[in-house]
Amino acid sequence: MSRLRTLAGLVVLAATGLLVPPTAAQAATPPLRANITCDAQTGAVRTWASGTLFTPGTPPAPVTVEFQRRGGTVVTATTSAPLRSAAQPLAVKTMSTSTGEVNATGYKTTFNPVTSLFYRENLLVTFKNAAGIALTSLEVSCNHDQRTTVTLTCDPAERTVAATVTGVNGQAGSPDGAGRPARIGYHIVRTEQTEQYDPRFRSELVGGAWDTERRLTRAADGTWSDPGYVHSRSGSTPYYYAEELTVGVFDTYGAIVGWGTARCTLFDGSVTA
Repeated sequence: MSRLRTLAGLVVLAATGLLVPPTAAQAATPPLRANITCDAQTGAVRTWASGTLFTPGTPPAPVTVEFQRRGGTVVTATTSAPLRSAAQPLAVKTMSTSTGEVNATGYKTTFNPVTSLFYRENLLVTFKNAAGIALTSLEVSCNHDQRTTVTLTCDPAERTVAATVTGVNGQAGSPDGAGRPARIGYHIVRTEQTEQYDPRFRSELVGGAWDTERRLTRAADGTWSDPGYVHSRSGSTPYYYAEELTVGVFDTYGAIVGWGTARCTLFDGSVTA
């Protein structure tokens, strides 16, 4: 499995349109986002888009926001199957504001949160101007997972960040579910601030690639565990340091059959002991 596989949620910008440049004005406005949620209690799937599309001060303009399901995965106790992509997107017409912001509500659907041991839905949102020219596309996914547990522990005394992941290696027709995991990928984001009044820096692999991928081996009872990693901090103590972890679990065909996230803060100078 190639380490070049990337996370969902990447931004693809077209060459046309008045997109916001990376300036101080951008920092003062909400970023453009595509959003999708999979409710673990009700099974409701909700999509929407919001944020700054145009440079602040640009006159309000008509915008068409297209919401399209782009596949996914459904794992039950007996099957593992791809989620079909929608044949056509849902087109929502709206107007940008004087600050360049756009807000639009997309499609709604449902899944069964009880029988779906794992459910993933991928969303593609495309923003178009009045002439129908695509300005920007955003991709994002939501995940409902009953089989994978991700733990991230920050220990300031030991100056370590430790990750562990456990789950069920599903087998079709058995109680632990279909969609047999075969590989695991780790994507790590680090946020660090050296001194109290310094800026915070966020670091991760460009393009959202996985930092590490390796095979999984299941136990006789169908469960599996991965040793994860331990990061040790040496040298001076920064004012702030935190890690975010995203874990993807893949079957032998490369389909995502498990997903989990975790976050912890190792140092925070604003919190007294």
